[in-house]
Amino acid sequence: MIVIEKETAADAAAIESLLDIGFGPDRTGKTVYQLRVGQPLPELSLVARTGFDARVGASIRYWPIDVKDGRKTLPALVLGPLVVDPELQGKGLGRTLVARSLEEADQDGWNLCLVVGEPSYYEPYGFIPAEPYGFELPGPVEQRRFQVRGTPEILEALLATKRKRPVRPWSGKASGVENIGGTIHAA
Repeated sequence: MIVIEKETAADAAAIESLLDIGFGPDRTGKTVYQLRVGQPLPELSLVARTGFDARVGASIRYWPIDVKDGRKTLPALVLGPLVVDPELQGKGLGRTLVARSLEEADQDGWNLCLVVGEPSYYEPYGFIPAEPYGFELPGPVEQRRFQVRGTPEILEALLATKRKRPVRPWSGKASGVENIGGTIHAA
């Protein structure tokens, strides 16, 4: 039996253990971790619980980030990390978490999401190479793995104006975002 639900504070240790197994203890030194400041967004961070003990078998998290676009700061998300217990891989847990969480992000009004991951894995969810849109991370990244997902309108607008778009940790100052009851929502 698999149950998908929101991550809780009680899940933190199990998630950290899975992340160490999946990505190694040096994972926090990767460029994308520079964007993961503070806590992940609780409304989009999900876990897959398995078995009768309801243990965490998989996890996905999102952080709000800033995209500098000239004088504007655009609100965006960074997807990840996504991790699945090695004993449970190949059963669709990761894909289920990605699909459900992106659906919730869309419903919450997030129209721009970035990820660093395997292109063939994320392409079915609408992710495309980020480089043509000018996105730049704050450190080294394998460009083919750096991807963006957005509404057609925002992607067309970004492509129409060629410029560098630095991606930075969330400042809380991006336009088009509301803070409702301590929870961040795109407006």
